[in-house]
Amino acid sequence: MVKKTNKIIIFFLLIFSNFSNASDKISYLDIDYIMNNSLAGKSINDKLKKKSQSNVENFKKTEDKLKSEEKKIISQKNVLSKDEYEKKVLSHKKNISDYKEQRNKAVNNLKKNRIDSQSLLLKELTPLIAEYSKINSISIIIAKKNIIMGKTNLDITNQVLEILDKKIKKIKIQ
Repeated sequence: MVKKTNKIIIFFLLIFSNFSNASDKISYLDIDYIMNNSLAGKSINDKLKKKSQSNVENFKKTEDKLKSEEKKIISQKNVLSKDEYEKKVLSHKKNISDYKEQRNKAVNNLKKNRIDSQSLLLKELTPLIAEYSKINSISIIIAKKNIIMGKTNLDITNQVLEILDKKIKKIKIQ
């Protein structure tokens, strides 16, 4: 699907470039580079990395607690009555299930935060790109990932990155 879309885009670009005026200017931009190397993008990545590390530490503690609880239950197998042992085993299984659910929620929440914060950064970036294209008389700006080959002088990534770093230092995330 993606390859077909890229072929269609390239086909229309070739046709469009043949019919376009000589004064039309086309450039390309590496959005991923801007997301990872801008001040705002780095702040997003740092905050998300800290959240991820915090989650890992908390879940490691919970896992250790569950493992020690399991060992304790196993060691009491011969001491407890069959019913009490089964109750403890069922309770432990429920605790494990709850832990897995919490871990999945945390992972999904982190993914959602990453998507939301990157969308917010793109929302802030769009008017800056529009202003840059207006000032520099650029007719079309294409994402670099859709370019097979292009002249390096058509790459405006560094110029847009400088503008973004001047205007936006941080993006607030939840």
